[in-house]
Amino acid sequence: MPKPLKFAICAAVLLLLGVSAQGTAANWRAESTVDPPALTSGSLALLAGGEAKYQFLELAGGELIPGSFTQAPPQISNAGTVDLSYQLNGAVNSAASPSSADQALAGALRLSVYASMDPAACEADQPLAGEALYAGPLGSAASFASARVLGAEPVPESESLCVRVSVPSGAAQSAAGGRVELALKFAGQQR
Repeated sequence: MPKPLKFAICAAVLLLLGVSAQGTAANWRAESTVDPPALTSGSLALLAGGEAKYQFLELAGGELIPGSFTQAPPQISNAGTVDLSYQLNGAVNSAASPSSADQALAGALRLSVYASMDPAACEADQPLAGEALYAGPLGSAASFASARVLGAEPVPESESLCVRVSVPSGAAQSAAGGRVELALKFAGQQR
């Protein structure tokens, strides 16, 4: 077979292969309109004594001496629409310009927080009972061992705590005459 004929046959075969290898392609597209449901969010609100910033006056006014205490039952409640967990997030002296006696007293004080104690018994200075949530010094690190849960549905939940502030019998003389403005800080988060 002559060389030009072989070349022509080879070119024809390549052309046929190229044309047949193209194949067919199809793009499919389906469309539908979707109406998304309305998105709603809940509200998160933690109240102490029915207020967002509660003045804990039940602990104020008493002059404590070494070996004495004062206690009162604040009500902690979920005022939102979603379940929440809350935590003690510090117990500090919030006095504006504490003196050295104020600082010594704040360092000597012991804080105890109990749950599941009858509020009337707490007000009557009965011995602490129920579930111990915190017992220790004042400070920004004061916190419960585990967060407390308050539900929102069907009825928002609340609980009474019993908060005791005591002066140990061995408190230093430098704490005499000191004043403390106790600020308990609570933090809540959605469950």
